[in-house]
Formats: sequence, structure tokens, C-alpha cells
Amino acid sequence: MTRTSGRQVTMMERVTEFASVAVLVVAMGGALLAWLHREVAAAVVLLIAGTTAFFYLANYTAFSDWVESGILGATSPESAGPKPQDSDGSLWLPLALAGGGLANVGLYGLWGRIRRWRARRSASRASVATMRERRHAIEAEHDEVRDAYAAYICDILAVLDRPALDDVTVPQTAALLHDMDTAADTRRGSDLNAYRRAVSALKTSWRAADEHARKSGVRYLPAEERSTIATARRLFEKALDEHGSEHERQAAHAKARALLDGVLTLPKQAVAAVEHQVRPALTRRSTA
Repeated sequence: MTRTSGRQVTMMERVTEFASVAVLVVAMGGALLAWLHREVAAAVVLLIAGTTAFFYLANYTAFSDWVESGILGATSPESAGPKPQDSDGSLWLPLALAGGGLANVGLYGLWGRIRRWRARRSASRASVATMRERRHAIEAEHDEVRDAYAAYICDILAVLDRPALDDVTVPQTAALLHDMDTAADTRRGSDLNAYRRAVSALKTSWRAADEHARKSGVRYLPAEERSTIATARRLFEKALDEHGSEHERQAAHAKARALLDGVLTLPKQAVAAVEHQVRPALTRRSTA
């Protein structure tokens, strides 16, 4: 068997041809496997390295002749005899195979490092996503308590039915307000464990304060104050009745506020909500 130049193919050339094809097949197989695993960087490295090794091995004879004659300073053709064409004693093939082996080991190590880096990055992203989901869940529980308390504090009739829930002298209410401040403070931080504990304590104190306020009602107040609150509640109901005239509603609202003066301090949110319904014209002018 001869090449187009007429030179007979040596054993070394046969081995390098086989090695070049094997290297290319292995490299492309590894690149395809890396691509299927979404490891693009490893696939590109394997493909480039395999193509380079294939090109070198496919042109092994030309490279070895060029190195021996040009770089190693081989003797000139005039002083040296003709070079044997079939000499298989050269060290280039072992060196090439050893270099290819080292390259494969290096590529394998690089591929492993890339895979570990990608695994760490994926784990970090998963951890961030988990922490974000956990924070959202805790915030949802926190908001549930805040919304429930806001609904109470903006409802004048609920305040009159359960005044203990806005009375800081009641231990359950004092604990609730303290836990609300603590939960709001930890929410602004980055410690989710502390936030979780704060929200859990807030939920417990909310249930305790709300149940105590519902059970006690106005019974813990003196009889005279209970009577005044009952009368004021009826007036507020009249003030909030949209079927009544504006004059009657405003008069009932003013009388109820006067009755409660010095008896019960109403939350400003509840007062604002009533005024918004009783005096819409005034509210529109004040917000314009």
C-alpha cells in the first residue's frame, strides 16, 4: 500500500492513523456526552483537544520530520546518508502516546473540576431558591396576622366590642404589640431562623390576645363605662347607616365621640375609617 507520493506506509504510520481516529472518536463521544449533560464548557474543551490531537497524529510523520530536521538541527542531506523510510525505532510515537495520555488525564481532571463547579453553582442556586421560598412562606404568615389586626383596628364596632385588644394595660395585648414590633424588626434582617421564631411567637400572642378580648368583651371595665360604650356603639351604628341623612349621621358620630371622651381612647385608624364614611365631602376636600 502506498500514499499518493509513492512512499510505502510504515508500521508507525499505521499506528498513528489508528490512534488519530480513536482519539477523535473518544473526544467526540465525550463532547457529546458532556453536551447531553448540559456541560457546554467541558464539551467545547473535549472537542478542541480531540481535534488538535487528531490533527497532530494524522500528520505525525510530517511533524516528526520537521522537528528532527528543523528544531533538533539534523545533519544536512549532503553529510548524512539517506534516511530510512521504514525505521520504527523513533521515540516520537511513544512520546506522542505519552503526551496524549497526559492530555487525557488533564482533560479528565479539568472536566471533573468543571462538573464540580457546576454542581456547586446549582446547589447554591437551589439553596437561594429554597431560602426565598421559605422567606415568602414566613412573610405570608406574618402578613396574615398583620392583616387581621389591621382589620380590627380599622373597625370601630369591633374596637367597642373587644376594647381589650387595643388596651396596652392588658398583658395579652402588651405581649402582642411587643411581638409585632419584634417580627417587623427581624423581617428587615437576613436571619430567617430569627424571623421564623418571631413570627411563631407573634401568631401565638395574637391568638391569645384575640381570644382573651373576645371572651372578656367589656366586662372587665366598670359598669358606668360599659353603659357608655354600649350607648356610643349604637350611635356609631347609626352614623354608619348609609340609609340615614348626612345630618343625622354626623350628629350621631359627634355625640358618640363626645361620650367616649375620657372613657375609651379610640384607634386613629378606626376614627379615620368612620369619618371617611360619615363625612365623604369633607374627606374628598381634605384629600384633594
